[in-house]
Amino acid sequence: MKIGLFLCECGGNISEKIHFETLVKRLSGLEDLKIFRHPFLCSPEGQSFFREKARGLSGVLVAACSPHLHQETFWHLIRKEAPQPLKWLALREEVAWTSGPEATEKAERLLKFFLRALRRSRPPALRTLKPMPHVLILGAGAAGIKAALRLNACGLEVSLVEREPFVGGKALYLDRLYPRLECASCVVSPLISALAARPEIRVFTQARLVKVEGEAGDFVVEVETLPRFVDLERCNGCGKCLEICPRPGALERDPPHPFPQAPVLRPQACLHFQGKKCQLCQKACPKKAFLFREGPRRHTLRVGGLIVATGFQPYPGARLESLGYGRLPEVTTLYEVEKALSQGKAPGGQKRPQRIAIVHCAGSREQGHLPYCSEVCCGFALKASLRLKELYPEAEITHFYQDLRLRGLAGEELYRRARRAGLRFVRGRVAEISPIPYPETSSRGVTVVAEDTLARRRLKWGADLVILVPGFVPERGAGEVAGLLGLCPDEYGFFEPREEKTAPVESFREGIWLAGACTGPKNLADSVATAEAAALAAFLFLRQESLVKEAPSIYWHENRCGFCQLCVELCPFAAIRPLEGQIKIDPGACRHCGLCVSACPSGALEGSEGSFTEDWRELWR
Repeated sequence: MKIGLFLCECGGNISEKIHFETLVKRLSGLEDLKIFRHPFLCSPEGQSFFREKARGLSGVLVAACSPHLHQETFWHLIRKEAPQPLKWLALREEVAWTSGPEATEKAERLLKFFLRALRRSRPPALRTLKPMPHVLILGAGAAGIKAALRLNACGLEVSLVEREPFVGGKALYLDRLYPRLECASCVVSPLISALAARPEIRVFTQARLVKVEGEAGDFVVEVETLPRFVDLERCNGCGKCLEICPRPGALERDPPHPFPQAPVLRPQACLHFQGKKCQLCQKACPKKAFLFREGPRRHTLRVGGLIVATGFQPYPGARLESLGYGRLPEVTTLYEVEKALSQGKAPGGQKRPQRIAIVHCAGSREQGHLPYCSEVCCGFALKASLRLKELYPEAEITHFYQDLRLRGLAGEELYRRARRAGLRFVRGRVAEISPIPYPETSSRGVTVVAEDTLARRRLKWGADLVILVPGFVPERGAGEVAGLLGLCPDEYGFFEPREEKTAPVESFREGIWLAGACTGPKNLADSVATAEAAALAAFLFLRQESLVKEAPSIYWHENRCGFCQLCVELCPFAAIRPLEGQIKIDPGACRHCGLCVSACPSGALEGSEGSFTEDWRELWR
């Protein structure tokens, strides 16, 4: 039987750096090898060429671009004929784009090694799996709710898991939306109403994912819910308990459109949990819905896939003490202003501010805080300042910015509208916010010390309300979710998609999709758009009659293992776990990268081709 080597020129990306004629000449003498070359192997013509030439081969090696782009496509092409072993060498990324004059020699060494591995490979054992028509969605913000509604409309069972007591996410506490300043409540509340009207969508609040097992199409997950101390089935949301409770903060139902409608009881503020004889809420409740002895619960679910929509959160204001937050009562954050406006409260207290300073990039693009730009903050700050101008037309509002990053034509129009409304823009970083009023004759306020880089001068500006505009970071618990699901966080903690351009909602693990701002800061429109895409991807995957799977290709030899657990630490997909003195490999999480095999010091882990430690040493001598 012959082994087929398919060389892709990649439109010159590879062939301009690697001399294919020399490479073919050096490899043509190898036994039982057929070499095929194509300018664009991923094109329709290239795929037809591949399908035709691959017939009857005992194994196939494709030397092309990254396997994340096209390996799955070519695996499906092979599977239609026979389950042949398939190896993939990223010749473009690993050689052509990263090597100099020695590129051809390096490509030759890698190809010889991969061909040696392919000769040892066994045809993969295939098995079929019927996917569960059930999707678990982590995060019940706008993105999570939108994905749940779409999947439910397609006939799939949906479970929604939310850390907070109420669904809706950060969008619940927005006053207006960028860039047209439409009412945020009018956009978000219909989603919540639609969710409330579909009782078949199971909603877990104050909940978190604690365990995940299985593989794409058949995951077994455990969800833990913290006690709410209110029976959701009995409570009718009348609010009588809120009226009679003597302790502020003991009972809460603060979102403008709460769902569930039942309040949440906070034990740390409740008199009953502090040993006092107080159950006024239970006495006032016509349904007797309070459960003072309720404890945490665990729920086990079988799902076919998961959508991660955990979102983001503002950079903590407590870390911006150098700009006066927490020290000066005149200093607040943009998110706190938005929350106050959404609840009909005056931002910054009851006094009408006369001079408002809006400090962009508070803690952003700065070492020691956030070294990156969150991109959407400028638009949020601009629309909030226009809203403040509506409420306080006599106020003088100044933006201190480094670069204004406004997206699209609507963003530019919003900027022009702000200039017409009399808003002032000063380009320069704020260095200090002093508690001393400016000018000195003023009886209240603080002094904003900044540089004006356009006028090339130092500037002092008095303000009685300073609004800090911090960037955005991953939502709390994102690291825990990444560890449970085998996701790949980037250097800032956001989840990386499998391929940002062509697969923006797919994770590196099959059966898990990403939606909303968990992959990076996004506005509401983009978050909802990715939720639609993730829901479509999940539906197309789970509607299949059966899934064809490869059997595990990594094997563990107990008699060789020193149980150092180096493989557990190195696995980027969290597919290897120690359990009861053994090393267990999760076939659903394993991506067959072989990192564990190459790192194992005792050779206890072995791939389907065997162990290649000695082969690697020989290859790079």
